[in-house]
Amino acid sequence: MNAPARAAAKTAADALAAAKKTAADAAKAAAKSAK
Repeated sequence: MNAPARAAAKTAADALAAAKKTAADAAKAAAKSAK
């Protein structure tokens, strides 16, 4: 695998992880405000 492709894959993985974290945080906040 060449370097640009590796960098692109890492960026995509990082973005996915950030999106998952944001979704989890939003769910937590929603659960808190629902109480």
